[in-house]
Amino acid sequence: PGGPRRPAMAAASTPQRPGTSGPALILRNPAHMTERELLKLALQRPELVSPAFDAYEIDEFTAEPYAAVRQAIADAGGAEEGVHDAMAYLTAVREAAPDDRVRAMVTELAVEPIRRRVVDDVYASEQLVRVRVRAVQRRVTELQGTFTRVSAQGDQARAAEVQSELWVLEQYGRALQQQGAAAL
Repeated sequence: PGGPRRPAMAAASTPQRPGTSGPALILRNPAHMTERELLKLALQRPELVSPAFDAYEIDEFTAEPYAAVRQAIADAGGAEEGVHDAMAYLTAVREAAPDDRVRAMVTELAVEPIRRRVVDDVYASEQLVRVRVRAVQRRVTELQGTFTRVSAQGDQARAAEVQSELWVLEQYGRALQQQGAAAL
């Protein structure tokens, strides 16, 4: 909502439709827990996360099953659709799921209780920010490695380009931590 647009992170990896392979889902992993909560909000309370959620890339979800659900939500028109007609939205997300495994995950997330007694804008914003901060941190780490490699190769133009993107992402990460959802 209403802040500067986030820097493009799509270059971090080529977005692909999630398949059946990928890292195992570890429910105690803090990143996976946050991704799960955000998806539950997108399915159960889309009015709290839309339209910001719809701007999230698939690769911001590190758990493969969650990336697959995120893709199904996108294929169904995004969380914004759930604001208008919740039942039609959930049906569309299930229909957009590529297989029974993803459909089962959508159903599970659509009915599992959200891990907060009071589910409000503040909680939704916290989940949005946590997922985005982790994505920014991953991209910063990738860019630092790229910068080291291109600098060692003597490619000054590419090194300057990477350093510029790195600076923008670091500023964005700080803004997220200081301003929360206002920086989204």
